Amino acid sequence: MLYAQLLKADFERLPAALRSFHSKPGGGRASGVVYVRHASRWLARLAGFPHSGENIPMELEVAAGENREVWIRRFGGCVRKSVQRRQGGLLLATAGPIRVLFRVVGDELGMRFECRGLRVLGIPLPLRVEGKVNGAESSWEFEVKVGRIGSYGGVMVPAP
Repeated sequence: MLYAQLLKADFERLPAALRSFHSKPGGGRASGVVYVRHASRWLARLAGFPHSGENIPMELEVAAGENREVWIRRFGGCVRKSVQRRQGGLLLATAGPIRVLFRVVGDELGMRFECRGLRVLGIPLPLRVEGKVNGAESSWEFEVKVGRIGSYGGVMVPAP
């Protein structure tokens, strides 16, 4: 359980939907509706962002192993895959040539992902990726901002 390892005692403070989703052996699934916004269309395409729009159906599948999680996000017809693992006390998320380190902070509202470094093809870039997720009993709302490239977010409901 990657997030329990990262958050330690704060994991128990998370809202029920987040705690339950990140506690499932083998991973979990969720679905919802999201928006995708491009601040720079050209950079968004280069970074692998899905098409911009509102009310885009999203499916999330997480395959959890002992030390890593594979996240597959389906934004309508666009599929994005990333791998998350712990690196020291930080979360390392990789997607193709992109590597982002986050400090994950959890409390009774949800989680915040604070960027501690981003590299593309091993080259450090002064770009920030920030994320937050606010949970409830049976769903969560999230937002991810990628510097001047764009953002996406919405509401997700875990599968039973």
